[in-house]
Amino acid sequence: MNQHQIKINILLFGACREVAGVSELSCELQSPATAANAWQELKRRFAELERFEASALVAVNEEHVQRTQSLNDGDTVAIFPPVSGG
Repeated sequence: MNQHQIKINILLFGACREVAGVSELSCELQSPATAANAWQELKRRFAELERFEASALVAVNEEHVQRTQSLNDGDTVAIFPPVSGG
């Protein structure tokens, strides 16, 4: 299988943004890549995001997805912390 790098954009919202100290970043991942690979790269850069491991929601190109979602070059991955309301 031909492996190459893809470049994606990552958007962080709410408490995830506060923990990381940034709202947007780009990164390169080895292809084939999934949303889970993007999450792993985020945790590598910002270890404190680990606390959102089980609860963070992920969207790719403005569509909520499972972390098994494949990523393509140029995709935008958004990470949302859990939201509660009353």
